[in-house]
Amino acid sequence: MHIESGGEGGQPTSMPDTGKMMGTIGHFRAAAAAGKVTIDPDSAEAMARKIDAIAERAKDRRNRVFTLDQRVPLGSSPVALQMSEQTKLSAAGTPQSAAENLELYIEALTELAAAIRASARRTQAADEQTAAELNRLGEDQA
Repeated sequence: MHIESGGEGGQPTSMPDTGKMMGTIGHFRAAAAAGKVTIDPDSAEAMARKIDAIAERAKDRRNRVFTLDQRVPLGSSPVALQMSEQTKLSAAGTPQSAAENLELYIEALTELAAAIRASARRTQAADEQTAAELNRLGEDQA
């Protein structure tokens, strides 16, 4: 796989990891859409299938996290109530919680696999167009 570089800078270092990943995938998608990514279709499909498998595992994790998205009765003391609420918030309910970050992760992986496949289709179409042009030029000279 080859990605042409436009010389633009990287992601800010203060961005959360999921945000960095989304930015990197967005950069890849933009490069792919601009025709700056060339990739062999067989290699692309193998990569995309691996990414799909990672996304499936992340969906399974997300489903397990939803089990935590409930009030866990730890008692009636203020500490127990606070611990119960924290368990719920860690699972879901805030932008930093596991469920929300898994959703972003799954979305990013899905978009990445689609971008890889689209890039391979564009590469193959460009190769076919170039081959047809070379054949036409060869016929003109014959």
